[in-house]
Amino acid sequence: MRRNRTAVAAAALALALLVGVTGCTRVRLQDNPATAVNTLNKTVSLDGATHLKTEVSMGVGELKLSGVEASGTAMTGTFVYAPTDWLPEVAYAVSEGTGTLSVRQPAESGVKPFDRVQNTWDVRIARAVPTDLTLRLGVGSSTVDLRGVDVTSLDAVTGVGETTIDLSGARADGFAARIESGVGKLTLRLPRLVGARVTGAKGGLGSFMADGESVTSDSWVNDAWSGSGPKIDIVLDRGVGEVRILLVD
Repeated sequence: MRRNRTAVAAAALALALLVGVTGCTRVRLQDNPATAVNTLNKTVSLDGATHLKTEVSMGVGELKLSGVEASGTAMTGTFVYAPTDWLPEVAYAVSEGTGTLSVRQPAESGVKPFDRVQNTWDVRIARAVPTDLTLRLGVGSSTVDLRGVDVTSLDAVTGVGETTIDLSGARADGFAARIESGVGKLTLRLPRLVGARVTGAKGGLGSFMADGESVTSDSWVNDAWSGSGPKIDIVLDRGVGEVRILLVD
């Protein structure tokens, strides 16, 4: 049932984009408060947590996720959404020093044909706190900028659309990641000077490029992988579409 509602929402969003591209305009005879565009600004304090387990789950829309330097803050976010029942659900609790943060689109995110549809999230998570990060992304575009974020593990499902995950920059510690790409384009920005390995390149359908060259083996590593520093070890479950690895100095 949830999948059906998400599919309807995705279709409505696609229709809205098509109308904008073709220059057509739908005239509202009466504004409906239930479908008005709303903005939520949300801040979650760490409340003493020294480790975070963070999950961001978005069914349909545009996500920008990055780090925040604000002391004592687990997350800040700006959410622009319509209809009103797409109000994001934000939950946080601390137990024995671990903060569990959940940011998700409601399961009952239904939409009627021709309703106004918008869902744009700008989420910023604590940089200096070790974080196990889980991403569940549906239909849309996502930019996940984890430069400077102390990631201890990453589990991401990218869904349908275009996703960029930036893991570049200096790393004091390595971590393991699992990334499941769905349908569309996935770009991984990885540090040139930190060891990185991606396993699973031969799976799925579509092209796989690393630093401008086609990858034909199942496992790809950068030059720093053979060194003694921290390592980023990624297991990739490919779907259909393009995967690109960009090495960043």
